Amino acid sequence: MTRAPLPMPPIDDQTDAARRFSDVLESLGEGANPKLTLQELVAAFGERGFGAIILVLSLLALLPWPPGGKAVFAVPIILMSLELAFQRDTVWMPRWALRASVSRAAYRSGVSRIMKLIRRVEALTRPRLHYLTGEVADVVTGLVCVVLALIMALPIPFGDALPGIALVLFAMGMMQRDGVAIILGVIATAACALYLFLIWATVVEVAHHVAGWFAHLAR
Repeated sequence: MTRAPLPMPPIDDQTDAARRFSDVLESLGEGANPKLTLQELVAAFGERGFGAIILVLSLLALLPWPPGGKAVFAVPIILMSLELAFQRDTVWMPRWALRASVSRAAYRSGVSRIMKLIRRVEALTRPRLHYLTGEVADVVTGLVCVVLALIMALPIPFGDALPGIALVLFAMGMMQRDGVAIILGVIATAACALYLFLIWATVVEVAHHVAGWFAHLAR
């Protein structure tokens, strides 16, 4: 598979480290191209790539999309999470993935709805509990994010919200090096696992009753 040359230049003259995540999010909605590509996202976030891109894609995935739309975001999230788990220093994505895009108007609309929340969370997060955001922790976090992205893509009723929220928390923790956000991500992951267990138990119970009903009819 052909590799795209990354990292790419930032979208303006400010250094990546000097720009707040929320500022970069807003600036991405102002491009001339009516489509916002994944390549532009990767270029915009530079050194903060893994956490920032997972965060953006997870936020976009939480918006309402047609059936199958979540899977479009799940694939690059899985790839980013695997690269994080395997300790890559820079973001790499295949060219076909970099060409994936969403309407910039839809992006602006979605981001405007959550910008206040993002700024509030951004103000609360800061580097702390460093042992939860170190290299070993990143391996575990990356693998957990792979599982969450897979769950998010499944056609489970209301099953995309909890893994999406967990991904947002993990990504914020990675980007801000905030161990508290990582802990909240673990809690959200546990809630997601409990929800899936309840869904599975319900399906098994319904299947058991249906099988009993058919057996009764066959007598």
